[in-house]
Amino acid sequence: MLDSIKQLNYLDYIVVVLYMLMLSGVGIYLTKFNKTVDDFFKGGGKTPWWIAGLSTFVSGFTAFMFVAAAGHTYKNGLSAILLFTSACWGYALGYFIYAIKWRRARLSSPMEFLTKRFSQATTYWYTLLSIPPAILGMGLGIYTLCIFLSTALGLGNWQLNTGLVTLSGLEVTMLVTGVVLLIYNSAGGLWGVMITDVMQFLVIIIMTLMIFPLAFMALGNGEGFVAGVQRLLTEAPEGYFNLADLARRPGFYLAYLVNIFIGYNAAWFIGQRYESVPSERDARKMALLCSALSFLLPLLWIAPAMAARVLLPSMKELWPQLAEPAEASFVTLSLMLLPNGMIGVTMSALLAATTSAVDTGLNYLASILVRDVYLRLKKNFSQPEPSQNQQLRMGRVIVLVLGALAIASALIVQRAKGVFEFALMYYSWFTPSMLTPVMLGFIYTKTPSWSAIASALTGLLLVLACNVVFDFSSHQYEANIFVGVFASALIFFLSSFWRERDPQAITRIKDFAQQLQTPALATERGWDPNTMQSYKVIGVLTAAVGIVLILLTSVPASSAALWLNAIAGFSSLAVGLLMVWFFKRKTGE
Repeated sequence: MLDSIKQLNYLDYIVVVLYMLMLSGVGIYLTKFNKTVDDFFKGGGKTPWWIAGLSTFVSGFTAFMFVAAAGHTYKNGLSAILLFTSACWGYALGYFIYAIKWRRARLSSPMEFLTKRFSQATTYWYTLLSIPPAILGMGLGIYTLCIFLSTALGLGNWQLNTGLVTLSGLEVTMLVTGVVLLIYNSAGGLWGVMITDVMQFLVIIIMTLMIFPLAFMALGNGEGFVAGVQRLLTEAPEGYFNLADLARRPGFYLAYLVNIFIGYNAAWFIGQRYESVPSERDARKMALLCSALSFLLPLLWIAPAMAARVLLPSMKELWPQLAEPAEASFVTLSLMLLPNGMIGVTMSALLAATTSAVDTGLNYLASILVRDVYLRLKKNFSQPEPSQNQQLRMGRVIVLVLGALAIASALIVQRAKGVFEFALMYYSWFTPSMLTPVMLGFIYTKTPSWSAIASALTGLLLVLACNVVFDFSSHQYEANIFVGVFASALIFFLSSFWRERDPQAITRIKDFAQQLQTPALATERGWDPNTMQSYKVIGVLTAAVGIVLILLTSVPASSAALWLNAIAGFSSLAVGLLMVWFFKRKTGE
């Protein structure tokens, strides 16, 4: 088995480097899309729904799906489907309720919701508590990705001596990845984020549609895909398909689902995406697209990890240096089944899965700090409102600062043992308590302006008590979720028994409630120039990816891999050329 696992070669390095150069180049090119601060943070509210939808989908997961999720699937079998397709139900709720609510709110930044529905003090309070964990989360994303990326690229034991400091291969990988993120985020804004996200979706799809059939064909020992499926059904461990993990831990699965409903409807990046499209109809299309993709694609990611349980029964022998060898199951399949060059595409897909989440975080955090902090402070101190150019420059500076902090947190995490575990628990402390008032604030507008702070603070304190005073060590995640949601929701509804006394707050909340009842319809207009340019950019990049894939068919590989590679290459080229033709037809260029 070890003999069939390939090492990366120059072709894979070239593919990964080309991918990083593409991301940087797109960001620099899209600088011209950003004439106003609305363009930088909202795409001008003119983003096509399918671009915003694909961007939202790939922003909702990281390399976790191909690493930790693959490991969970490898060990637990069919029950993984319930966990990793659950985002489908979160987006479905968005389709019926929250896509409409977010778009009708007519926000310039996602946290402006807090100012409109509650108070400016609520926005400041949430900003203070939201940004540190978000930065840490982005750093953890970079760190998790680069552990596997540096190992796969053969940089695990490599060192760079700069004369001032010696950097490990992992640290160099994190720095390079972080710099690429900073370039296309600070230059391209939300347009840069979303267009690169579409490209990252394409790379992930190509990798997925190759690994899925090849894994089962390998399992079939030359007798075909169906034979591989039959072998999995007959040789998988006992109980692999009977949802035993669900029966053993029902509370965990329920808590996970509750967290999904909150995260995929009240998270700030979700609100930013719904605001980026022209109308509530487009926002609902976005949610429906994300729901469908969140059900279908995880099945294609989970199935190969299940096949690996039979094909690679001794992962610990293959990866003795890993604490959780099962987490390398998806990557191992890539190294076994794909030719060199296409392995580089897999590494790029892992890169794409994480960078899409990090770039989204950078952009929405910058929008919050510019719109909800910088502008408000200027107004509070009776200073003139900054011009569009000044706001745009401030947005780019903030992206650079936040990105630098995320890179720094990634470097700190890999040096400080135990920070990773602390950060995971940190999220379960904060997210349920703080985002529950956001979800409820959209559908119930009769609570006073201080209700969000009161309910979130109560939830946070009780979750803290669950961790310090009581012993829920074996069910800590579930306790944090359920206590945070229940306590926050209870105080939120109880606060409605106290009447709002501030006349301005009464008027503001009443006006906001009226906004939520007023449909957000698209204005009648021709094709927006940025929208049309986005078709051209995506078309050219898709065609370029297709050409690279076609060139990679010259690399020796199995006939099945070559055919899949050729199909992916020519399909990408055809789709790219079709989009360029569509652009030229609409613009007359």
